[in-house]
Amino acid sequence: MKTKQSLSMKQMPLTIDILNYGLELSMDFGENWLQPINERLSSIFPNLSAQKLEECHLICKTVNKMGNRYVQENPVHTGTEIAFIAFEAFEKFMLNKYHWVSAKNLKRLYSQSCYYAYK
Repeated sequence: MKTKQSLSMKQMPLTIDILNYGLELSMDFGENWLQPINERLSSIFPNLSAQKLEECHLICKTVNKMGNRYVQENPVHTGTEIAFIAFEAFEKFMLNKYHWVSAKNLKRLYSQSCYYAYK
């Protein structure tokens, strides 16, 4: 029989669901804008260790930066106007590096990346 201590010592892995939920939290606007996701993620996944929470936070931060940088560094010039790279190219680039990102999060990340590139 497993004890409470041995159950709490077991590391909960960062699953695709956890990573996508964390990425969703990392893209929040309002009072949580650019804030660490650790505490909010912990309230949904209380079995994650502090180490795993921080790991997820850093991964999501990296994914956000990568998406933002890709859109910013790949403008499409159409005459006198600058447009953004097509979503399909963004999607291919991001999924090549982060295959676990959901379609919903990819669309939101693309939208936010275009917004930041425009500013």
